[in-house]
Amino acid sequence: MKNPCDFILYKIPNIYLLELKSHKGKSIPFGALQPYQIESLHRYSQVDGVVAGFVFNFRDVKETYFVDAVTVYQFYHVGERKSFSVEWTKENGILIPQELKRTRYRYDFSNLLN
Repeated sequence: MKNPCDFILYKIPNIYLLELKSHKGKSIPFGALQPYQIESLHRYSQVDGVVAGFVFNFRDVKETYFVDAVTVYQFYHVGERKSFSVEWTKENGILIPQELKRTRYRYDFSNLLN
C-alpha cells in the first residue's frame, strides 16, 4: 500500500493530509510528485473534514507554501507546464512561516489551521 502523504495533522474539526516537497531552485518539477499522490489527495480533499494538500519548500528562496490538493490537481492536469514555480505557489498558496534550525526547518502551521 502506498501512502498518499508524508504528514497527518489533526485539529478539531479537521484532519490535514500533507505531502511535503522540498527542492532547490525556484520551481518544483512535476516529476518530484507521484501521480498517485496527486490523485489520492485530490480524492481525499472531497471528504468533509479533510484538508489535503502539498507543502512546497523552495530551499534557494527560503520560502514554504501550502497549496490545496484541488488547485495542484487542476494545475497538474492542464498540461501546459512542467513545474510549480515559486510565483505560482505565492499566488495559489498560503505562506508557512519557517525557521532554520541548524540543518532542518521548523514550520509554523498555525496560519494554515485558522
